[in-house]
Order: sequence, then structure tokens, then C-alpha cells
Amino acid sequence: MQTFLRGGSNLNPTGYRLNHVMASAVESTLKILFLGAVDAVKPKALFESYLRNNTPLSEQLQVPDKRYHLVGFGKAVLGMAVHMERLLGDRLKGGFISIPVGTTERFKLDRDFQLSDPTKLKVFECARNNLPDREAVDAAKIIKSFAKCLTKEDILCVLISGGGSALLSLPKEPVSLQEKLFIIKQLVAAGASIDELNTIRIQLSDVKGGKLAFAAKNTSDLISFVISDIIGDPIPLIASGPTAKNNTTRQAALEILQKYDLNKKLPLNVKQVLNSSLPEPDFDIRENIHLVGSNQVAIKSIVQNCQNTSLTAIKMSTTVEGNVKDICREYIELASLVIQLQRKLINTSEFIYKMMQFKTIGCSDLQRNKKIVDHILENIEKDLLLVFGGEPTVIIKGSGVGGRNQELALLFSHECFERRELLDQVRFLSAGTDGIDGPTDAAGAIGGACVIECYEQQGLTKPVEQFIEENDSYNFYRNVKNGLYHIVTGHTGTNVMDIHLLYIPKDKRK
Repeated sequence: MQTFLRGGSNLNPTGYRLNHVMASAVESTLKILFLGAVDAVKPKALFESYLRNNTPLSEQLQVPDKRYHLVGFGKAVLGMAVHMERLLGDRLKGGFISIPVGTTERFKLDRDFQLSDPTKLKVFECARNNLPDREAVDAAKIIKSFAKCLTKEDILCVLISGGGSALLSLPKEPVSLQEKLFIIKQLVAAGASIDELNTIRIQLSDVKGGKLAFAAKNTSDLISFVISDIIGDPIPLIASGPTAKNNTTRQAALEILQKYDLNKKLPLNVKQVLNSSLPEPDFDIRENIHLVGSNQVAIKSIVQNCQNTSLTAIKMSTTVEGNVKDICREYIELASLVIQLQRKLINTSEFIYKMMQFKTIGCSDLQRNKKIVDHILENIEKDLLLVFGGEPTVIIKGSGVGGRNQELALLFSHECFERRELLDQVRFLSAGTDGIDGPTDAAGAIGGACVIECYEQQGLTKPVEQFIEENDSYNFYRNVKNGLYHIVTGHTGTNVMDIHLLYIPKDKRK
């Protein structure tokens, strides 16, 4: 394979541990493009870009004779808080943030994640393994009580990002944290989507679904800053919408539980809350919410950075969702179609028709965006990088260790190996921008037939299919050339869902 980097220095982000002993330049380029996308959605970069283009908001952050306060919760909130602290200066009087365990240690050498010394903010580190815990509940109680104490002399800034649902957890009485966790774990294992999970969370919470904003009703203003980790950026569902109007209902929550056959497994207290005969809560809240970052920004960065390579990058979709097995099948079929078109085994009409059948990777939307189809056709004889974003799900049946990105990459590798006569040179990257894929230290992995070939060349006896059946993608990748195809960044300090990069080389047989 050819070398893709041209000079390359402007593509190399800092602050990550990156294995440069790669099987080829392709995998190295994919990793560097992913890391560049992560840097583009770090809080500092997002805030600077957003505020530069929003003069009215800048004015709202400089109201004279008002006391500014700050609360926040999420994987990206430490960096967000650092930027807001510097922006507000002496106007900031205090506040509280709830962030993942180990965040301050992880970023102790990064100035963009260093609060002032001394800081006026109290930091809680909670939710180990992205699950709410007693510390997260205590933090939520303090944040809600703090919001209720504010007056017309105060302006409250609320920082929200992915992971906020676990970090701001206050179960509605009489539901216990253990009961709420039981339901969420069951839904995750069944493959529920993030919006389904957050619908349940809102109905079982005393702080989500606009309830935090209602607690702060006596403030002069409440300004929310959001980094999205959900497809379509639905503000009421990001971190379960603590400052957004609640659009969910108890009936919707019950229907989701019935969909996954969990309605008969509900703890008694959960049943009591969801089957309540009381009217749905109805309260007015002020919405002053700003979406400062999303998956769109990360994908735009990749497309722009590909201008420094010999790759032709095409933004395909930011709405990839569904089970990883279905998504893998569609990515494999898409790669196959492109190669068949390159080799003139199918015509343009067949290519377009078949591509429009792909639902989970968002290609059916291309019918309304002919430019993307034309872009592929115009560059069919070049090295292509098809860029996707979204958030798949995994149905967990085994007892192995992994995450949706590693599982998707492993499934893709296996399918490429089975069809290697056609797909031998195709590569695929799947990684989470938060740097945390499931309960592992990996962000994701590289996929391709070469991955399975490396595994077999090592003489390892455990069948690849067994790793797949056991949902043990992490240990599979760890065993291949000492993690050669793993992507390990550590917690990145941001979170805008997952990035998928599908590399399809030009036909070199001509």
C-alpha cells in the first residue's frame, strides 16, 4: 500500500500514546485522522469557535452587577469548566462539577484541563465505568440544592456533555439507585439506544428532564452549554436533558420496557413510579441552551485533514445507529459495491440502487443528497475514505470484555477475511471520541482481513468466532501483535459519539 501522509507533521496531534509500529501506512493514517478529529472537539476548540460567532451570548456572559455561578456534569465538563472559569474571571463566584473518576489525574499536565489554583469550583469525581454511584447521587443532591438557593441576583451557567446522565443521578423516590441501575443495565444488555435509555432515566429521575432548570427558577438567567453525544443532537435527551423541556412520558417509558420484554422484571418501586395515576408533571422553564459541539465537527475535521493526504474523503452520514452486526453487514456490502463498481462488475444504476437499501449506516438518506453519490462516482478510481459518525449498540450474550467499537471492528475483520479475494485491502476504523469503549482502556480498533491474518500467523488456537460469541473483542485485539490494531488514547476529555472510517483503495489491477 502507498504512503498517504504528505509531510504529515500538521496531522500529528499531541498528548496521545500512539503505536507507530504499524502494519502499513493506511492504519497509521486512519489513527492520526481520528486523533485529529478528537482534538477538534476538545472543549477549548469548541468554545472558542462557538463564542467567536455568537456576540449575543458573549454579552450574556458580561452582565454587570450579577453573580455568575457554574454547575456541570459529563465527560467533557472539566475542559468546559476551565474555559468558562477563564472567560468569566472574577464574575464567577462558585459552583460544582461532576466528572468521571480519574479525570483530574488523567489531565494533570494539560493546561486546557487545569482549573485555577485556588479554584472557586468544587469538583466531584464519580460514576466509575460510566455507571451512577453513591458519589454521583451526592453530587446531584448538592447541585440541585445549590440551584434552588440562587436568586434574581444570580446567573447560573450549566455545562452538559455525554456521560452526564450517570454523573447527575438522583432517583425519584421511592426508587433506589440499585433499582434504577438494574433497569439501565438490562436495557444496555438488550441493545437499547441512547435515546431509549435516557427516556427511562428521565422518568426515574428527580433532576433530569428539565427538573434542574425548574430548581433554578429564581435565577436571573440560566445558560446551558451542551456538547452532544446523541444522533441528531436532541437537546432534551443529551445527559437526559436536565435544563430542557421534558418531551417524554411515563407511557413512552413503559413501551420501551415492553419492547425489550423487561416490563415483568421491574422492581416494585419502579412500577409504582411508572404506573402512577398522577398527571404528568407540567412546569414552565426558561430555555437558553447552546449546542457548542457535536459529531458534525469531528467529521468535518477529518474531511479537511484528508486534504493533507492522497485520500479523497467523503462525509457520508452522522446518523449511524443500530446493532453492530447489522452495521457491519452494511459496511461490508458498501465496500463490496464500490470495488465491484471500480472493476466494472456492476453499473452505476445498480450501485446507486443497492446503496440506497442501507438503513443503519444512513445511506438511504443519500436519495435526498445526490451530491454525495455523485462525489463517490466522480472519485471511484481514487483511494476513498468514507466517513461516518453515530452510536451503534451491542446485544451482549457472552461474558467477555469489549465495547461496541472493538466489537464492530472485529466483526468487520472477520467478514473481510472471509471475503478477502474482494476485500483484502479494505480497512476500517471504529472508535469512540471519549476514548473509552465499554469498560476497557481502549477507544476502539482497526478492522480488516490483515487483522485476522496476523492473529492466525501467531499460531493462536482459540477460534476468532469464539471471541465474537463471547463478546470478547478487547482480549482478541490485545492478543494481536501486542495490541497493534488497538486504539488506546485514554479518556480524551470530550465526547461526541463514535467515528467510523471506511478505507477503500483504488483498483490497482489496471
